Amino acid sequence: MHDALGYQESFVTAVLSPEEGRVIPGLSGSISAAVATAIYRNNILEGFNESLKNVYGAIFVLIGEDCFREIAYSYGRSIPSLSGDRNAFGEHMPTFLAHHPLTRELAYLPDMARLEWASHEAYSAAENFIVNGLHASLHLVESSYPLMALWQLCQHPDAEGTLDLDALGGDSVLIVRPQENVLMRSLSPGEAAWYRALLEGYPPDQAAAAARTVEPDCDPMLYWETAVGDGVLQQQH
Repeated sequence: MHDALGYQESFVTAVLSPEEGRVIPGLSGSISAAVATAIYRNNILEGFNESLKNVYGAIFVLIGEDCFREIAYSYGRSIPSLSGDRNAFGEHMPTFLAHHPLTRELAYLPDMARLEWASHEAYSAAENFIVNGLHASLHLVESSYPLMALWQLCQHPDAEGTLDLDALGGDSVLIVRPQENVLMRSLSPGEAAWYRALLEGYPPDQAAAAARTVEPDCDPMLYWETAVGDGVLQQQH
């Protein structure tokens, strides 16, 4: 048992170490241990890259292929998955981007990563309803940057045009999968306050009051009817 565990640790160290000259112990065959280790290493690191690219497609567009690959390799080495579920890999990307030297100057990237991880989680969320009858897949991602405009720009990377991040201001984005597809849309201040209050467990009347506090002319009943109609909220009796 100890020998098997020791070999596994040596294998992981050799494959994930950025140091030159590390080889997997005990390899033999027609190619050298160094070449065989390099093949293993490339396959594993590219697995990190592809897994993260599937989740963080907008981040990939925003920073480019080479930078993203460097981030993916570094993330996989620093925060290896502790789950056998490939879908669980990448949860800590927002914090990682905020501190990585290649991306820490791009202040909007962690929030974009939060948006994309929320979408990823929503897609595989349980098909049930939680606090206040809200769909279990629902997330509210809030940022001082225009996340939806940035995300939509990344869906058409060849389109001409730029975004003035300062002029557009912040965003509150609803993310939910009431049926087959994940839905994302920006919310008004009142609707964002309404969803925020419901998610925090406040009853509907207090959620309506919270909405009117930030947007006095809003219509919380319209929010309710829209949410029920979209399958985001279950009508409670």
